[in-house]
This record gives sequence, C-alpha cells and structure tokens, in this order.
Amino acid sequence: MHYFNQAASGLMPDSALHAIHTHLQREQHVGAYIAAQQAQPLLQALYTQLADLLHCQAADIALTTGNTHGWCAVAGAIALQPGDRVLIAPGEWGGNYAMLLQLQARTGCVVETMPCTPDGALDLPALEALLDARVKLIALTWVPANGATVYDAQALGQLCARHSITYLVDAAQALGHIPVDVQALHCDALTAPGRKWLCGPRGTGLVYLKPGFAAQLQPMAVDHVSCPITPAGPVLRAGARVLEQSESSVALKLGWLAALEEAAHQGWPKRFATIAERGRQMRRALAAVPGITLRNLPSAPGSCGIVAFTVQGWSPAQVQRALLQQGIQVAASSMGFTPLDMQARGLDAVVRASVAWHTTQADIAALSHALNALQTQAA
Repeated sequence: MHYFNQAASGLMPDSALHAIHTHLQREQHVGAYIAAQQAQPLLQALYTQLADLLHCQAADIALTTGNTHGWCAVAGAIALQPGDRVLIAPGEWGGNYAMLLQLQARTGCVVETMPCTPDGALDLPALEALLDARVKLIALTWVPANGATVYDAQALGQLCARHSITYLVDAAQALGHIPVDVQALHCDALTAPGRKWLCGPRGTGLVYLKPGFAAQLQPMAVDHVSCPITPAGPVLRAGARVLEQSESSVALKLGWLAALEEAAHQGWPKRFATIAERGRQMRRALAAVPGITLRNLPSAPGSCGIVAFTVQGWSPAQVQRALLQQGIQVAASSMGFTPLDMQARGLDAVVRASVAWHTTQADIAALSHALNALQTQAA
C-alpha cells in the first residue's frame, strides 16, 4: 500500500500493536483494574514523552480519547456570557465550529471569523484593530484539514498574550508533523489526537493546559477521578487532569507510548525534516500532472505534509476509489472538514494526500503515475 492518509491516521508500528496485545492479555488474566495498577509506571512514562514533545511539564497534560474529546472539553469549560466574542480562522475544523455554534446558541456568545490577507494568512494588524474587551476566546486550528495552510500560531499567541485573551490551539494536524513548543505558542490550551503523525492508535489524545489555566475552567462533565468526593463534598482536581475521566483504554495508551518511544529513538527533528522534504516533493510531482489543480492557499508553505487537489473530470470520491484499487490511499475531504474556507473558495470537496516520515520517493512516483493514468482514462 502506498499510504497518503497520514492526516487521518498514521500507521502504527509493530511495537504499538505488541504493547496493546500484551496489556489486553494481562487484563484477561488479572482483570482490568489490577492490570491498570501494574501499568502505572508506563502510563507516567507516556505523560513524560508527551511533555518532552510539547516542551512542558508532565503535570500540564491530560490524556483523552481523541482530539474532539479534548477540544470540546476545553471549549465547553470556558465561561462564556451573552455578547462575548469568540474568534476563529477560516480554516477552523468543522467539528470545532459545530461545537462553537452550540455554545453560541447556549450562552449567547458570538462566533466571528478573523480577517485574513488575500493569500490566506492571518491579517494580524487588522485583527488587532478589531479587538475589544468582549473578545474572550481565540481558537485556532493551526494546520487546517484542507488547503495545506499553516497559520502563524506563534504570532497569534503573542497577540493574545498582549491582550490577555484566552488562546486555544487545535494541533491535530500539527503535532508530530511540525515542531510544537507550547511555551513559544503562548497558548492557554492545546489539543491533539494520538492517531495522526504520532502514529498511535485511534482512541488516544491529549490536552495541554497552561499552569494555572485549569482554575478558570468550569468543566461540563466530571466524574470521581476529575472531581473526587471528599467529606467536605466534591472537589475538582487541580491542573490539567481535571479534564481526565476514569473510563479509557489503558491498552491503547500503552500502544501510544510504544509509538512515541520509537519516534523519539529515531529522532523527532529527523522526522520533521523528512516530512517537510516529502511534502515539497509531492507538491512538485502533483503540480506536473496534467488536469490536476492544487487547492493550496497561496500562503501555504511548500513544506506542508498535506496537499489538497482536484482532478479534472473526476470527483474527489471517484479519485479516492480509483486510487485505492491500485493500492494507493488518499482521502476525499468534504466541505464539512473546513466549511468556512471551502465555502469561501467555492469548493465542495478535494482530494487530500498527506505524507509521513516513512513516505518514499517511490510512493510519490506511484501516486503521480496513477493520477496521470486517470487523466488518460478521462480523455
């Protein structure tokens, strides 16, 4: 299989499958609760691996069951009032946008889109001119699902810090794809899944909370782990783990740990550099195929590991099916992935190809050759 769907889910290494299987066998023999107790040192190692990757402390991280779980937990816990302004970029993930519209209907806050330059970059001077005391949250999907955009998350974080505005970063398509440093981002919270460029299993994810930020949150859902019952009554946990809940898969977490340990052994800088180079190579190769239109915004860096495109005479879904028959996997991304951006550009869907650290030049050549063949068929 020539795999170009890293932006949906990465391919787990054998070590991850082994770790998952080993723990499930332990659960079979001693039960899930004793097995979880025995796994505590490894679970602590998972927090440490993630903290090293994010440049923070392990105590600042909560484990989740995926990006939607973590992002909605943070967004839903922010105290919003009628008239409060929530600002997002045009590339905001559709699921996040849906959640914000629910909060708008429930709280009376107002969701607005941040201004951008004609090439698709955030227009920070124009944004700063629009700020007032009613802006309570700026949420950014750092690398949108479509368009190969990489917003200037660090510059936006500096702006938020200057104006004391809560800053929430969705790093679903960033973490493991490009370097992430939460200190440089100046973010109050950041979320990501384990299943994309981190190559962990589906059903894993994380939330980073800036120290002290948890005290500002009002979690929508708690349990006996996040809010233990004491003789004096329920008490919310301090720090990021106020967002953790008791029901989650220890086996999947240990599989994720194994994937992270393998990546750390290979070296994250090497992975980042390889992904960037393969992104450039794929973009050049696809641009040379007749009938293909790259759907990247002009501001998108050539090194982004995501390339969105359309093929003349073929719908994205048709392209996906035709390539899969040849052992090549890409995604067909609908308008719902990035509704504001796609509507603004008049796009219903695009083909999305995304590279990984293990993508080879032979993989890219196979994709290019197959797309050339589709054009021959269409003719």
